[in-house]
Amino acid sequence: MISRHCVLSLVIALATAHADDGTGPPRIKPRPVTSGGADPASPEWPARIALRDPGSRDVSWAQKNFIHDSWKTMKLPTHWENAGLPDYDGIVWFRRTIEVGETMARGEATLSLGAIDDMDVTWVNGKRVGGYEQPGAHFIPRNYKLPAGTLIPGKNTIAVRVMDHGYGGGLAQTHGKMQLTGGGETIPLTGSWHYREGASLSKLLAPVPTDSTAIVTPAKPFAGKFTLRPHDVVALAGGTNMVKQFESGHLETLLTHAASDPLYFRDLAWQADTVYRQQRPRNFGTHLDLLQRMGASVIIANFGQAEALDGATQLPQFLAAYSTLLDEFAKCTPRIILVSPHRFEKPTTPLLPDLSKRNGDVAAYSEGIRQLAERRGYLYVDLHKLDPSGLTTGSSHFTPEGQRAWAQHVMSQLTGQEIHAGDDPLEPLRQRIQHKNLLWRQHWRPTNWSFLYGNRQHVPSSRDHRPGKPRWFPEEVDAIIPLIEQAEVEIWKTKEGLR
Repeated sequence: MISRHCVLSLVIALATAHADDGTGPPRIKPRPVTSGGADPASPEWPARIALRDPGSRDVSWAQKNFIHDSWKTMKLPTHWENAGLPDYDGIVWFRRTIEVGETMARGEATLSLGAIDDMDVTWVNGKRVGGYEQPGAHFIPRNYKLPAGTLIPGKNTIAVRVMDHGYGGGLAQTHGKMQLTGGGETIPLTGSWHYREGASLSKLLAPVPTDSTAIVTPAKPFAGKFTLRPHDVVALAGGTNMVKQFESGHLETLLTHAASDPLYFRDLAWQADTVYRQQRPRNFGTHLDLLQRMGASVIIANFGQAEALDGATQLPQFLAAYSTLLDEFAKCTPRIILVSPHRFEKPTTPLLPDLSKRNGDVAAYSEGIRQLAERRGYLYVDLHKLDPSGLTTGSSHFTPEGQRAWAQHVMSQLTGQEIHAGDDPLEPLRQRIQHKNLLWRQHWRPTNWSFLYGNRQHVPSSRDHRPGKPRWFPEEVDAIIPLIEQAEVEIWKTKEGLR
């Protein structure tokens, strides 16, 4: 049970926070996916390409009168890694000039390029005719309709800007055909194309300079004291224990009940995540992508448990990797809380290794994290004193009761007030929170990701069987967003009823 003094203390802190930092509940931004043209609400890749790619400046490499005779040639279809550009990620421009007869030029036509890996924008005679400008369309055949007047009798130029951000890239025709059809005629487009590299992926991902004339008020860190502001979005990052903490909802319940204004909690954690590696499926996006989508203003990170098994000799490497990860987090918000690993419990069976022998390493990693937090101006929560006896399974992962004890320990250190265990009057609130968190998990990391934006988008269960119709799966996943927001309204109503 939360002590009344603890609740009052945090309520006062919340009430005196800067209310102008949030005036209403944040909207979760749908994952950006473009089909057949640019989506102005999802400008990241188009904006980076326009800024960094030489051919995209004034769209000069797409113009009909641009001379490409000095460019190299590549026989298509193929992935460019197999045709002269090994290990290249980024932009490659392709151009081809074809002869079109009067019959085809008089009417409508269809430009088919097969599937392009990953993204493209395509022009005919300098006129943009279509494109897919966000990842996830590498199995979709490109079939761009050309209105009457797009083609002219005689020489016509096709320009395709291909952007690949990993794995194979290019006009590979894994699905569909490469041809121009119209007026009862067909012109094959396989064979030799001119090509030239544009901006590499590393150049595209370089920090984008901000407008020095703009007035920007940067977010400020905690300044040594834990406070939450109205409508803060709190993201949880870490490995399995943090995943289970989000599912249990214990820490979220304590923070929500103590708040005087609505708060929002999102999961960034993933099973087996470490500071060294956070493996994600293809086209999932970076930590920063998700943090910006959810509008995170506070991050609670819990790393070091598994990493401590490497021993104290690897502590410098751990801190270097953690710093790199935190640099990514800090691009979204400087209000970051680092939670130390907890001690391993001595197993009750000899069949399991005794990880409690590594608690000296855990202590070393905890101290390293404390110093890291101090150097960067972050808050630090020390769990090294939490007694894990009877709270873990297999000596490491917390049981449901352990998750509750973990949350109480974190809450006590953040607020400076003791939180006592006992009968929990907040169970109705926690159940509401667990329901919302299940919806969030279903939205941001559905189990069948490969059917959504991965490498199985071409199968019938991932797309609409009717030609030209949008894929139903992304629409269904985005339809969860209003359910999450409604669940958060119900959470606050329940919280108000517990006063």
